[in-house]
Amino acid sequence: MKRILCTILILFSCASLFFADENQGDEYDDGYVYEQNGAGDQFLKISINGLFPLNFEKQLKTGGAIEIGYYRFMNKYLALGGELELSYNVSIGEKLLVMIPFTLGLLYQPVYNKFEFPIYLTAGIGYETFQSIDYFPSFVMKLNPGAFYRLNEICSFGVTTTLLWVPQWYENSNHNKNGFFLSAGIGARYHF
Repeated sequence: MKRILCTILILFSCASLFFADENQGDEYDDGYVYEQNGAGDQFLKISINGLFPLNFEKQLKTGGAIEIGYYRFMNKYLALGGELELSYNVSIGEKLLVMIPFTLGLLYQPVYNKFEFPIYLTAGIGYETFQSIDYFPSFVMKLNPGAFYRLNEICSFGVTTTLLWVPQWYENSNHNKNGFFLSAGIGARYHF
């Protein structure tokens, strides 16, 4: 009798396998839509650029710049953050112009598939030195559009350009100057 009961129990247990739903766990949908960026997402960026003086009547030669930055998204399109840049140009007399601007600002970033198009608008202060003359603090404003390809969740690579405005204002307005620079280069971003 015990063998018959055990056999019946085993048959009923095995029968449940024949009627089990094969797709039972595959149809779960919690309604979450994955987006590349969301509120609270952050990234670090680094870029290496050529720096081209725009309004110096060939007094300055092409230079270079390296830029690092940090941004945190408020929603999927807008982020707040800051940047630190180290740039240089050489004059026709072989004098070195060094600028170190630190800026804070806003990022607007539309996205198309894995392509991201960041547009930064930042303002801040900078340190400049040229021919042993230091100028601090100087006002700095940057407009920085770019195009990046999101390789995976944590990194993106792309190209970036920057329009940099560095005015120098003095008590005697006859000595005021406006420096405009255009930079273009490559960049990488680490997303977390």
